[in-house]
Amino acid sequence: MRCAVISALVLAALSLGGCSHGQRERQPGQAFLDSQIPSGLAPQYYPPDGFVWAGYRAGDLPEARYGVASPPLNPHAEVLILADADYPAETYFELTRQLLAAGYGVWLFEPPGQGGAGRYLLQGNTIHTPDRHDAEKAATGLIRDVIHPTPQRPLYVIGSGYSAIEALTLAKDLKGPAYAGFAAFNPYLGGAIAPGGLWHREDALPGYWGGIAQGWQMQNPDLRLRMKSERWRKEMGKAFAALNAPRLSLSGKDAPVWLFEPQTADAAQMRAAKSLCAHVANCQMRASQGEAAFGAEWLGAFKG
Repeated sequence: MRCAVISALVLAALSLGGCSHGQRERQPGQAFLDSQIPSGLAPQYYPPDGFVWAGYRAGDLPEARYGVASPPLNPHAEVLILADADYPAETYFELTRQLLAAGYGVWLFEPPGQGGAGRYLLQGNTIHTPDRHDAEKAATGLIRDVIHPTPQRPLYVIGSGYSAIEALTLAKDLKGPAYAGFAAFNPYLGGAIAPGGLWHREDALPGYWGGIAQGWQMQNPDLRLRMKSERWRKEMGKAFAALNAPRLSLSGKDAPVWLFEPQTADAAQMRAAKSLCAHVANCQMRASQGEAAFGAEWLGAFKG
């Protein structure tokens, strides 16, 4: 049964993503599909068995980068993990393994302009987007054209940091029984965004995921985007503002939404997180013990 499920997912990736170009030089706008496992990395951070990368192109945008793996038996639901702009999607392999062990099919996603996704013309070595809607366009296209959620096998969406804003935006837009829930972990809470600097091997980002990301970036130069363009920072600010603006609810049932705010957050951060959650229908707050604990916390929220 497992082979049949994985084979179907691989065929979908090949036909829709064109993953055959992973072994040759990347062309403009193509996603990077051949990341190498860093030496010394613990097995819990390896890609799961059967995991494949592919590229998905929404209209004339550069390719988004996505990966997929299936559990041993037919998944009872799918989970789409939106990678934070600060980390390559490989950072979430441990979370992917935890969800697979619980019987979910798992998809990792990077929008155009970040991580190993295709780059925009003249993007350079920065995280970039010309329009805040590009990430949503690519994500919703992937959901529609590749993932195909159904009421019998619905979809959950997870975002963290900056991508949590995208997950909450999707929670407002994706309605109906094919969508089972949305989660935002430690979301961006507005305000100025530092441009950051170029990647250096001595300069890992802080935190649990920052250390994992550094290992993957050290081994794979194609994943070393860290500096954020001025346009990307402005567009992220617009996305946050739009999420907080009054908005008519679309027809359809609202899936449950959980906002996980680290228990180390100060009073001002907690107030901002509660305000953000209040702008999303069916949103509840949950204290988190941090990145290393998030997988178990997510399972507890949506299973219990």
